[in-house]
Amino acid sequence: MKPISQRLTLRIMMVVLAMMAVIASIVYFTVSKYMEDEAMQRFQIVVMRAHREIQRRLSDVYVANLNSVHEIERDIDDPDKLSDHLERIVKLNTGIVSCGLLFEPDYYPEKGRFYAPFAARDTAGVVSVMRIDSIFHDYIAEDWYVERMKSDSADWLDPYFENPLLTTNIAPRLLTTYATPIHNHEGRPVALLCSDMSLEDLREDMLRKARDANRVFEKLQRQQSCICIIDQNGRYIIHPDKERMLKDSIDANITFEGWQGATSATVGGVPSWVFYRNVRFTEWTIMLVVPEDVIQQNGRMLNIIILTVMLIGLAAIYLFCRQQIRKVTSPLQSFARSAEEVAQGNFNAPLPDIKHDDEIRLLRDSFGNMQQSLSHYIEELKTTTAQKSAIESELSIARDIQESILPNAFPDCEGLNMYASMTPAKEVGGDLYDFILRDNRLYFCIGDVAGKGVPAALVMTTVCGAFRLLAESESEPQRIVSRMNDMMAQGNAMSIFVTFFVGVLDLKTGHLRYCNAGHKVPIVNTEPLPVDKNLPVGALPDWTFTQQETTLAPGTTLFLYTDGLDEAENAQRQMFGYERINEVVQSTSLEPQTLINQMTEAVAHFVGDTEQSDDLTMLALQYL
Repeated sequence: MKPISQRLTLRIMMVVLAMMAVIASIVYFTVSKYMEDEAMQRFQIVVMRAHREIQRRLSDVYVANLNSVHEIERDIDDPDKLSDHLERIVKLNTGIVSCGLLFEPDYYPEKGRFYAPFAARDTAGVVSVMRIDSIFHDYIAEDWYVERMKSDSADWLDPYFENPLLTTNIAPRLLTTYATPIHNHEGRPVALLCSDMSLEDLREDMLRKARDANRVFEKLQRQQSCICIIDQNGRYIIHPDKERMLKDSIDANITFEGWQGATSATVGGVPSWVFYRNVRFTEWTIMLVVPEDVIQQNGRMLNIIILTVMLIGLAAIYLFCRQQIRKVTSPLQSFARSAEEVAQGNFNAPLPDIKHDDEIRLLRDSFGNMQQSLSHYIEELKTTTAQKSAIESELSIARDIQESILPNAFPDCEGLNMYASMTPAKEVGGDLYDFILRDNRLYFCIGDVAGKGVPAALVMTTVCGAFRLLAESESEPQRIVSRMNDMMAQGNAMSIFVTFFVGVLDLKTGHLRYCNAGHKVPIVNTEPLPVDKNLPVGALPDWTFTQQETTLAPGTTLFLYTDGLDEAENAQRQMFGYERINEVVQSTSLEPQTLINQMTEAVAHFVGDTEQSDDLTMLALQYL
């Protein structure tokens, strides 16, 4: 027969072993998650600081150009003064290595067909002024020059290596240029102000700041990690290895969701985490590539230490219990009650006061450590909640950005009165409207991306950009919709589609050409506009969209909306419906802003306190 001390010891140790297993599991997963999150936050800070340095340098060049445009345009009739302005720009801005003005041919006949003054800083810091039109006289044929002059807007040009003819003493540097149109006194663009920034200097600063911000960065570089910048095609713009800049592309298929974050990918055959952040006003992305093993190694080491300590403590408890079982029986009962409270969630439950320094005292201390660990875990949950609130704040900022994408200033021109509104169901939405004026015609659209939230908002921005681009070159609504369908249908793995309506209104005659791609039927005054049954954009490649036309009489109002209007539901799950829409139209002034405001109030009154279920967008235009 086994003695009671042995049986009690075995039973106690079985309980303690089970509890230790639970604690070990909690500690293992908690520590692993915490250390992995800490490592990922640390690497995100490295990317954030590198991004901040890039933005600062880009901003310096942008501000320098912006501050110099007025003075250059003021002296545009005196070409001899322009070189002084360029020299001043380079001297006052250390981030600008060279600066030039590229004029249209024959703008200054006395200077020859081409005139391009140029100022540059050499390696000794001396700024010299010259003319480069003899070297770069073919710049007028370059796509970047033609595009900037045609659009009359400033932008960053693709990175390039400096022309060897301008670098006689040093190797050609990798540069990027911010080009700003310069206008004559009549307001016509006649030249580009081009300020050059060295990407190699930026590379050195970025790597240095990364090393300063993270003590393990040099070790990471030896473990197939790197910090770099890529363009929209995945080509390296900045890389620790200079030989790969503008020559190689990243050898991984990485999907970036949002303008910043982290994603897993296999880079160079190694499972890794890619921490990224888009650079504003450019099509660049800064990335920090870290193998998964590097992120997890600290958590593994700490877990081994914790588990080893727990195993040692467990062995000590067993040995001590065998010798002191009779002495500890009474304290164990009190201790069991305290443990019960801890198990029920009272992490601050008082533990019994053990006077003797024995196994029970060690077990008491272990429970005290467990209470601290669980309390720390609760604090982490609070931190996670706070981070969630921060994410919601960022989504609010994203909503403001989305609203800024949609036009909020409407055309003030003779013969047209126009107004529109968009109310997303979540922080961001997938509804859109847009318009441009070209050749005395109004090109306008309204659309509804399938789904809601951030994915729909990302597609919405793409659709808006595509419409504006196509409306600048295409005159037929059917062509605009067909080309957008071709772009969206290619590689549409997620089967995302957009109901879309595009119209072109001749402001002289009231003639309206339109193409409806599965969108809600518009209303002309109080009657529905006849529309063909076309599929939504992106639903099926090579679909033949049909175009229709009509003529709007003076005073006619065209009202367009998304399904967030007629499908708005109240607490009884009733829909607002087309009939109520028509009632509001018939009882309200056909002035666009008044009509949309009255429609918004009618929907709000109908749904009451019911949460909005879908994005709501309305657009109205009145031909006068």
